[in-house]
Amino acid sequence: MRGFLVFDYLDRALEAMGELAAWATEGKIKTQVDVVEGLENAPDAFRRLFTGENLGKQLVKIVDR
Repeated sequence: MRGFLVFDYLDRALEAMGELAAWATEGKIKTQVDVVEGLENAPDAFRRLFTGENLGKQLVKIVDR
């Protein structure tokens, strides 16, 4: 594994956005969202960020729309 700094590649941001959009449209990018329901569960959702219990993006759902 090798890290990088996004700021080192800002000159290629538009190129990246185009490719990422295409990959998302083609279904090549998979996302995971971990939703915890209720504001009362927000502290638990926050804790999950540091324990590795959540998968992907951690969200707290507080209302239905």
